[in-house]
Amino acid sequence: MNKIKLQIISLFLISILLFSGLSLGSSDKQKFVSLQENNDFYFVQITDTHVMHKIFERNEISKNRFMYVLSKICSFDNKPAFIVITGDLTEWAGNYISGAFNCLAFTSCLYKKDGQFYADENYSIPVYTTPGNHEYYLSRNLKNYHRFIKNEDRYIINYNNVSLFFINSGPSYYKLFYNFFKNVDGDGLYDSDIQWLESSLDNCSSSYKIVLMHHPAINIRNKNGEMHDVIVRNRETFIDLCEDYNVELVLTGHTHTSRVFDSSEYYYNFNNSLNCSLYSTLFVQTDDCKEGVHYRNVSLIGNDIWLENSVELEFLNRYNN
Repeated sequence: MNKIKLQIISLFLISILLFSGLSLGSSDKQKFVSLQENNDFYFVQITDTHVMHKIFERNEISKNRFMYVLSKICSFDNKPAFIVITGDLTEWAGNYISGAFNCLAFTSCLYKKDGQFYADENYSIPVYTTPGNHEYYLSRNLKNYHRFIKNEDRYIINYNNVSLFFINSGPSYYKLFYNFFKNVDGDGLYDSDIQWLESSLDNCSSSYKIVLMHHPAINIRNKNGEMHDVIVRNRETFIDLCEDYNVELVLTGHTHTSRVFDSSEYYYNFNNSLNCSLYSTLFVQTDDCKEGVHYRNVSLIGNDIWLENSVELEFLNRYNN
């Protein structure tokens, strides 16, 4: 028994040593990924870029932040399979011409081929998006987002043995008046969204399932036990659905904070990487590219999904006038 315990402890310590360097920009990460099987890969999540056109932001700092994080990701020796951006791509979009300019500023940072956006000029790193509440501003619809960025609110991307389900968590929820000033809850998922997601998960043959949307479904509670900055409509139904269909991850943004919860609202505070395959559905918030420049890496290695912590890049706006 003591020998078995010793073997288990040894394996655990080896795992810690192997994965403690899983930061996307580190040489240890690049070396480690290159030693894995051909089906292993990683992708990058960024969120809340809040890009504005130079008409509204003379120094274009939001655009430069976005271009900087894209250039950094594209410079890695081992390229990501793709990039996902989980909402608030622009500071506002809506259906007015000002929002159209913001959408054009966002897309000008990308390369486009056959209707698909890419992060690099070689068209090797696709970029997939989902709208955030800011895409509804200033008119509470997605006309400019649909015209210039993505004409679908719900879609599925399959890569190797992983399926990613992109879904729209809606505009800001202002039914409660104080939300307008204090909290920015999301309107949430309509019954048709839930039906689409359930049907898609039910018909999914991939081993791994990841859902992506802008607003989180789980967040910290305040001293009054209230939870804010989450989806309002069908929140609990969505959480149960993810658990029932063994969704590994729900990747979101919105809060401009890095947090990870499970369905029981347990908060996971980890420093390096988390093996998601050891847990039930994890509900992830990733830090923004507005108040700072952040990205998060998700790696699929062997039979495990590894969630890395948000990484902050040092950014100097070299394009200031």
